[in-house]
Amino acid sequence: MKRLLLFVKRKENSMAKYIVDYYETYSKSYEVEASSKEEAEEIVKNDIFEGDREAPYNCTNSWCEVEELK
Repeated sequence: MKRLLLFVKRKENSMAKYIVDYYETYSKSYEVEASSKEEAEEIVKNDIFEGDREAPYNCTNSWCEVEELK
């Protein structure tokens, strides 16, 4: 409880600038025929890049990294 009160008090007395980097992870499973795992990965990557396969559209995770500017 003390930690929360200290944070609230600091916020009332001063403001700071922050850099916030926001990240998202998208995923989708693809079925592909290939002779190795590496080849399967390369086929999917190339197909997405060339527009032959639909890219992932479901965000599965997101997070932020925050740094205070001084």
